[in-house]
Amino acid sequence: MKTQEKTSLTRKIRELGRVAQLHRCNARTVIGTVLTGWCRTDFPALPPPGLPYLRALAREKKVAVFIETLHTLGFLEGTYWLSSLYAAVADKDYRKKLAMFFTPPSLTKGLLDDLAEQGVDFASQTFLDPACGGAAFLAPIAIRMRETLLSRGTTSRQVLRHIEGHLFGTDIDATLCELSKQFLRMALHNEIRKTGYLPELKIHQADSLTGLASMFETIDVVVCNPPYRKIAAEELDLLREPFADVIEGQPNLYGLFIGLCVRFLREGGYAALVTPTSFLSGQYFSKLRTFLMRNTDVAHVGIVSDRLGVFIDVEQETALTVVRRRAASKSNEGRPKVSVVSATGQYKSVGECHLPHAGAAWPLPRSVEDVALLKAARTSKFRLSNYGYRVRIGSYVWNRDKRPRYESLKDVKRAKAYTALPLLWSHDISAAGLVVFDDSVMARDGHRFVDLGDRRHRSAVRRPSVVLQRVTSNDQPKRLVAAPVPSQLFTKYGGFVGENHIVILEQVEDKPALNVSAMAKLLATTPVDRYFRCISGATNVSAFEMRQLLLPDPKKLRAELDRGASMEEAAHRSLGLTFKG
Repeated sequence: MKTQEKTSLTRKIRELGRVAQLHRCNARTVIGTVLTGWCRTDFPALPPPGLPYLRALAREKKVAVFIETLHTLGFLEGTYWLSSLYAAVADKDYRKKLAMFFTPPSLTKGLLDDLAEQGVDFASQTFLDPACGGAAFLAPIAIRMRETLLSRGTTSRQVLRHIEGHLFGTDIDATLCELSKQFLRMALHNEIRKTGYLPELKIHQADSLTGLASMFETIDVVVCNPPYRKIAAEELDLLREPFADVIEGQPNLYGLFIGLCVRFLREGGYAALVTPTSFLSGQYFSKLRTFLMRNTDVAHVGIVSDRLGVFIDVEQETALTVVRRRAASKSNEGRPKVSVVSATGQYKSVGECHLPHAGAAWPLPRSVEDVALLKAARTSKFRLSNYGYRVRIGSYVWNRDKRPRYESLKDVKRAKAYTALPLLWSHDISAAGLVVFDDSVMARDGHRFVDLGDRRHRSAVRRPSVVLQRVTSNDQPKRLVAAPVPSQLFTKYGGFVGENHIVILEQVEDKPALNVSAMAKLLATTPVDRYFRCISGATNVSAFEMRQLLLPDPKKLRAELDRGASMEEAAHRSLGLTFKG
């Protein structure tokens, strides 16, 4: 679907939200009214959905226009946009709690095609979605079941009975459960009309994390786009024990759902997951990665190349992951196929990769060229610590810290704040590899200095350092935007303080492998920047990922530099990569 069409539909959804407010009806009634109208028009053989219907709302022109739009979109696109309408008109806090973001049909199709290539049989195996939402997976699975069974000579009634016993879904939201049931009936409308048989669909309201243990190790295929949000402390108390093997630090709900999906699988069964990419590398997902390597074979990972427009009102990188349940006693090769996936669901293979077993970040190629880089990097054992640097995160949080702060050096002198130190912000680090610091000019965020009360405070950085922007994205030319800290900040002020949105590489050895200027240049080289992209699944440049950044052998790098090579050429050659100039 084109961006212009998505924008138009999003606008129509918001207009319907305003109409619903005028009628003072809740999201359940809005969705029930629109769904009833759609079914009357396109699926007349079905009974009305078990949701409220408001006649006055149904008479609104904007409702009629939206129903006509659903008709022209086609069935699966229509279900996606009707589900999105429910999320848009639901109470904001409730929507946030349930993390209601639905999977576009293009990604669903790509993931189900992937399952078919793995050998999944839609005509014989059982399927479960433990966060079924608007049947984004269940409806297309039902269609594939029907088409496969009919092609094998199965009668329409047998198709319906088969789906009753082989397709299961749960969701914590009662409205979404009813919506999913009706969507499945709509998908099977022809069979229901022919036979007069209304299937008893196995869609139930439940908290899947705590209420479905009886289904563990019984399902052939689990599909899921799990809810994505941080888990509140009161929730975590109930989940910590049953999910101890995947919980670390402050977990995200989707990480627990990944572990849950694996538990549902019988040995040899498959899970297909639509998630953020952060589980591939984040520190708090280390135990989850270990769990997956111990209990599954990761068969395929697709990285969605477009962060924008995949989910409504969400900007994030997305992973489409297929894993196969394996007995923990059996060995794991850890060599999944990797693809780049377009927003329209088209897969482009970029090769295989090698996954570590110990909870480290998973290096996944983002392009064909990255495969050779990752292979070369695996032969290196050198990290920032081998170059004489340690990783820190700026400790100053401007909206929490109440210590004295000053707009310029002039203000510092006027206040006689003898222990005040320069404050470096992310925007002080330029894309050109320079720290732009002017003690006479107010910073963009209001202050240039902060007084910690002691220049030897643990938050003060007093040794030569490289600083990096902490928040970057794959859309930028460089993920590692680094610069050496000017020596005058140490000679004139005795050090600096980093704001929370910068990463600090502090020199901890008197004779490091590279000085700060050369270190910043190394981080800017294509091999190092590309490797970081391959191990980073989030927009933050985290300390955890930086500590795992594999670098060239410093002796080989130094030898190349001494021969007169540029840093770019030296980085390539010391990793055994061809330098094309």
